[in-house]
Amino acid sequence: MVKLALITLGVFAFSAIAGSVTDRKIDTDATAPFSLESWVSGIIADPDGAHLRPDEAYALAVNQTKNDSGTLEKRTLSCNSLGRRTSAGVFDVLLCIASLASRGRQGCSLGLGGRAASFCRHGSAIITGHRSGPLWGGGIPSCGDVARAATQIVRKCTRDGRVQGWNDAYRNGRVTVNIRGL
Repeated sequence: MVKLALITLGVFAFSAIAGSVTDRKIDTDATAPFSLESWVSGIIADPDGAHLRPDEAYALAVNQTKNDSGTLEKRTLSCNSLGRRTSAGVFDVLLCIASLASRGRQGCSLGLGGRAASFCRHGSAIITGHRSGPLWGGGIPSCGDVARAATQIVRKCTRDGRVQGWNDAYRNGRVTVNIRGL
């Protein structure tokens, strides 16, 4: 009888341990590779949170291994169409992007005439926007969406620490976001 009680106790103890191991959740977000897009999304979601500095975010993003899914992306992005002399320092651009992202869903207005605006200026960089047509249905892009479009420009158009290019605002194809040097 004592033997049966010990065996039963052992089975219950094993099942309790096995159950706690199988019920454990695995944090898949911690294993996802870092990207500038995830950095910007984090700032948009929690502007007052603890985020990497722009130079830290860039260094981490550059050191990631390429994770190309092999799928094609539809985009209107263009790099260095104005020449190297009009490019901006990538860290100045990232400071602007962090500033825009911290405004989140706040609208980034295109000025009184509704045609063009300077969204951010820092050091050697300026991020501007212009409207390519009427804003029917699209409205004014949020500053977070401008930051996302600018982040794609940085990711695709940075060469030797300099960046220049343009891209449609995220979720608003009638507003073009431009990055250039001053």
